[in-house]
Amino acid sequence: MTAAEYDEYVTYSRQHFEEGLIRAGFSEVDTGWQGPILHSDGTTEVLITLRSRYPFQPPRVAPVDPDAASWSWHRELDGALCLVAEDDHGGLWWTDASSFLEHVTAWFEQAGAGWPNDRPDLDLDRYFRPSEDERLYLYDDLPRYRNGFVRFRPAKNNTMRIGGGTRPTKNTKHIKDRFGYVADLGGVDVPPRSWDDVAARIDPGVDLDRRIRNHSVEIVVLIYLRGSHDGAIVLEVWPTVGGGTAVRRLRSGADTDAAKSARAGLLAPELRECRVAIVGVGALGSFIADMLVRSGIRHLTLVDGDVVMPGNLVRHLVGPEAIGLSKVKAVKQHLIAREAIAADRIDVIDEALTSGDQAIGLVGSHDLVVDATADFATTALLHVSARSLSKQIVSAVIQNDGARYRIDLLPSLDGSDPLPPSTSETDLPRREVFEAGCGSPISPTPPYVVVEAAAASVRHVIGLLVGLPLHPAGEVRNLPIGTIRTRE
Repeated sequence: MTAAEYDEYVTYSRQHFEEGLIRAGFSEVDTGWQGPILHSDGTTEVLITLRSRYPFQPPRVAPVDPDAASWSWHRELDGALCLVAEDDHGGLWWTDASSFLEHVTAWFEQAGAGWPNDRPDLDLDRYFRPSEDERLYLYDDLPRYRNGFVRFRPAKNNTMRIGGGTRPTKNTKHIKDRFGYVADLGGVDVPPRSWDDVAARIDPGVDLDRRIRNHSVEIVVLIYLRGSHDGAIVLEVWPTVGGGTAVRRLRSGADTDAAKSARAGLLAPELRECRVAIVGVGALGSFIADMLVRSGIRHLTLVDGDVVMPGNLVRHLVGPEAIGLSKVKAVKQHLIAREAIAADRIDVIDEALTSGDQAIGLVGSHDLVVDATADFATTALLHVSARSLSKQIVSAVIQNDGARYRIDLLPSLDGSDPLPPSTSETDLPRREVFEAGCGSPISPTPPYVVVEAAAASVRHVIGLLVGLPLHPAGEVRNLPIGTIRTRE
């Protein structure tokens, strides 16, 4: 689309929408388009404004009389109606005036009914203007500070971390700390939008207004409930010249186990007690380990006898700080450094898997073993061990310089046929590269193939662990040749 075509599209969209408003009885005024919305409880005059990013941003709608509609979680700080959820990606449906006005009518109907089946978004932040303080305020288990005083201390990466305490009576070296109070608002049906709204919900015996005036409280943390969900917001407060209290929202976030695992997937709780061993933590195995831990695994064994070389880094999980370490220790350190898993939950075996006793012990003591060695002898050893114990392993390998990855469930489930053998044929131009001290050519497999293969492997691993296998035998994926063809 050219710039001229873009301008023409925007102009047409605005004109088409405004013509629809005129047909619906709206009139243009200085600040937008004013007209009636008919609903069960009567008629409400609203003002519709097409914002600068229209049609890529929905129009703003607000009652002409701000109090003509009930204040609720479904109104913005400035009184506008909340009409489009952030996760509504169904297209620019609001560009049709008739459909948009139907949506506005539905809003008033829902408001009149008290918002039945309301989704409990914990979005109290949007009812306060942001502070100029750009630091991130981190809190942990807020209930232990409930209705008590706290201090936020400066920490790395421009963060402030919560702890107990009150402002000392004299200036000390801790003057950079900020002191506050944690108040529990309980269930919140109508979101507060000012300090007066907040103060009306806090126990007056705390006398926060006085503490704010003498600067012994600069931060107020609010704990609240919306539906059955816990929410929190961190506010900055200070006295104004007229004797009031100003309030702004600080950037904040929970630094708790629950917050760190909330995005791990619905199966994360079920995976926490599963024990997984990964044999071979090179490029593919290292990313499999990382994704499993991110997905909820909290018991891991890493097996590999190799060390991290400079040439490994472009495809490996770890960075240059790990050069010279064994791969198992390097991956363990990386996972611990991210605070993704405790050190005592990762066992490392800094040697290659070579004996039947080792293989039987590993398969027997884990819920699942993942073979990422790309070594036929190791795969065969683990396969025989799994069969003898009536268990399965997952074997993951990248083939043909990244043109294919293969994931085998060995032995296959329920007597299903195994995947057919792969060929090594490829029509890709091959330019062999050798490295000093390495007797075999270096594989030119690109990093993105490693990550894709690791993700596919993890899906199969999780499927087996939760009893919902993706396929009884595994998966083979041939990657488009054009994505890895090199230029001559």
